[in-house]
Amino acid sequence: MTSWLRKALECVELVERHCDGETRSAFRARARHVPSDIYYTGTAYALAALAARSSERDIFSHKSVEEGVRAICSSSLSREERGYAIYGLCLVDALRALGVKAGNLGEALREVERLGDLVDLELAEFVDWLKKLAEAKFERGE
Repeated sequence: MTSWLRKALECVELVERHCDGETRSAFRARARHVPSDIYYTGTAYALAALAARSSERDIFSHKSVEEGVRAICSSSLSREERGYAIYGLCLVDALRALGVKAGNLGEALREVERLGDLVDLELAEFVDWLKKLAEAKFERGE
């Protein structure tokens, strides 16, 4: 069984360690808003929106969350794109912890749709921890 607290804490601590204040603030904003997207429209929609606002490559192509956070935070992406990409990366990591096949966006969307509301329910605790920890650690944007 996955500890959603540990997984959320790992993500937030990586953002704290590798990202500048602007990126932390953008990540905090995503952590505050994406849970309601998941609740109202589902994980598939939220994941597609995160990829659309950053890129599929940034969310899916890294070997580990740490490698991804480092790469995204040192990239030339805009502040907002970095926030979306890191949140998407952490969400995909949580999906994989559930056993969801998520090698790329299409595969992840098909799997999430197939599993339906079960995925949303399983991720609820994770995204809530991510929200609380990001709010506690990172300052609101200017």
